[in-house]
Amino acid sequence: MKIDFFNIHSPQAVSAVKNSKNISTQPENRPSFTGAADIFAKKFIETQKEIDEIFLKNPEDNWIAGSLPQGWLEKLQKFPEDTRKDVTQKIFLAFRAAVKHLKPYNAPKTSKDYSINGQNKENRNAKEASKYLTKALRHFGIIPETNSVNFKRRKVFGQYINRGYVLKEKGQNPTLEKLFIKIFKKTNPDILDTNYNGVKAETAHWLNLNQINCKYISKIYWGDIKGNFIASEYATPPKYISPIVKFKAAYNTLQDFYHDFQKQTGIDVTELIDRNITPGKTNPKGLYVPKSKEEIIIGYLQSELDEAGLRHLDLHKDNAVIGTDENGKAIVKIIDIGGVVKKIKLPKQQI
Repeated sequence: MKIDFFNIHSPQAVSAVKNSKNISTQPENRPSFTGAADIFAKKFIETQKEIDEIFLKNPEDNWIAGSLPQGWLEKLQKFPEDTRKDVTQKIFLAFRAAVKHLKPYNAPKTSKDYSINGQNKENRNAKEASKYLTKALRHFGIIPETNSVNFKRRKVFGQYINRGYVLKEKGQNPTLEKLFIKIFKKTNPDILDTNYNGVKAETAHWLNLNQINCKYISKIYWGDIKGNFIASEYATPPKYISPIVKFKAAYNTLQDFYHDFQKQTGIDVTELIDRNITPGKTNPKGLYVPKSKEEIIIGYLQSELDEAGLRHLDLHKDNAVIGTDENGKAIVKIIDIGGVVKKIKLPKQQI
């Protein structure tokens, strides 16, 4: 794989990479969106046709909407301001090329179509894509020469999803945010479901959801329509708590349940009460019996979307996982927003 489009034409920019240790890397301002992403952030775009029109009116975005992670943007402050946008675009294109090379192989091992050669080829492609992207990120000073990045496969489920990968920095003192790369299947753009599923809908809708700033919804960084993937926050599983929520059949007291619930999900029970969600009841023996974890957790997450005037048509246990917050504690996260739609306001009935 050749990296023949990474050369930065500005001599000052090349010099900046070499002398980056002597230049402040403090961000001058918050990450700026591309033109299309700015529109998506401000308004929930309901149809794929409208999403296409926005990209067509913003050709400079090259069918990419969003922003690099904050930590990456800080490292780009070393470049002269007039070259920063060009560098960012080259990094986006490097990702596009790397993801294109992954070529997921999804035949189940139990199927007659499965081939060990096909599986091995995907593994080789992932290694080559990792080396390719490592070279690009080193070139732009995102990672040091001693470090690398690696694509690691993750099992994902869904009608519109082809494969998921975690991108992680390896080496001395890694600083990059982990990314979850979700590659989509090619879909028929004429079916109704693509208005709220697939790479276009999920890119536009997730950028809008970012503005809710809800800690229980993972953040998207950017979506690449031509590359058919999105790069989002990776929900790192907690170290000392099971990533699978398990309630006891019954608790001695209501307070015991409340403590266990918050420890496993990061959701304060007062938040349930505020949303009129009853998590269980006391049985005749005086023990507190919780409802199913799906009913409580999914009900609460749905209420978070309700507050923003949205509804998730396909919110289930596979779309929410237990990750970690900034303090390393367990927290539940929505990781798939395919199926999010704007709530329909019904007219008031006149008596």
